[in-house]
Amino acid sequence: MWKNLSLKNVSKIERCVGEYNIWMVGILPYGKMKVKIYEDNSGAFSGYTDINIKLRSDDNYPESAVGFGKTQQEALSETIKNFNELLEREYPEEQFPEGLSGDYIEYTEPSDF
Repeated sequence: MWKNLSLKNVSKIERCVGEYNIWMVGILPYGKMKVKIYEDNSGAFSGYTDINIKLRSDDNYPESAVGFGKTQQEALSETIKNFNELLEREYPEEQFPEGLSGDYIEYTEPSDF
């Protein structure tokens, strides 16, 4: 099985176990984002968003949300929770009631996602 492979110069193997379209109409400028979930060879799961929020607190440095879990569902839930926390910290709903414009986000390069 792939989890038991031991190859020279390879410190970790991950496989994509899920890709999800997350609809956040009225919050995201194009209505949705993608989250990919990976499982590594130790059995841990991690999730990543394809949207990077430009951090007002850090000179517009783009940051994506990441989540970890013992299951695919837990990693997905944590990734979305962390995205919402990042969004609320940087662009509070009371200051941005219409959601974000494209000026406040950056998409991950398609070849990286």
